[in-house]
Amino acid sequence: MNLFLLAFASALAKPSHATGGNMIDQEGLKSIEKLHEMKANGILSEQEFEVAKARLLSGKSPSTKPKVSMSSEGRAIADNDLLAWAALPLKRYAEFGGRSRRREFWFFLLATNVIAGVLALVWMADTGMFGNTGTLGTLAMIVLGFGFLAVLVPYIALQVRRFHDQGRSGWLALINLLPYVGPLIVLIFMLIPGVEGDNDYGSDPRA
Repeated sequence: MNLFLLAFASALAKPSHATGGNMIDQEGLKSIEKLHEMKANGILSEQEFEVAKARLLSGKSPSTKPKVSMSSEGRAIADNDLLAWAALPLKRYAEFGGRSRRREFWFFLLATNVIAGVLALVWMADTGMFGNTGTLGTLAMIVLGFGFLAVLVPYIALQVRRFHDQGRSGWLALINLLPYVGPLIVLIFMLIPGVEGDNDYGSDPRA
């Protein structure tokens, strides 16, 4: 399919000096390949792909291309792919090096808190007035406990990468140990945007 697309684009890319037609250069062919890869990964719909390809073949910029970022595995993640951003810290489970965007942190925090909230509601709903908990409530409490332990490491690693994104030492995550106010202070730090461009901790995750 890629070879057919490249051959088709090359055929249309012949210069027409008489009519002033546009010529698709090697950069344009690479852009078409990237669009095709984004469609295969589900980032672009069929309609968006066709529109962007048509704009490239006519010599225009593919304005339908959504803003994307690269995960640690090199896979492009669209800004509107909320589930992918929420799951990314689990894929980078104990990765304390590198940098992470605010989007990665807050969507992960949102997802884990929503799931924890649902499990807590199930536990409370299945607990009687005298503290006796049913089977479903007990199961929800067990899952909640193991879930907390499971996300603790990726959560701390994510905080470290967010400090790195700001050009700060990851040891600042130890602020969490301050009684009462520690976690709140760290959350405030998580609101701060990262520095633009590369820094001592890695390349810009927004690039």
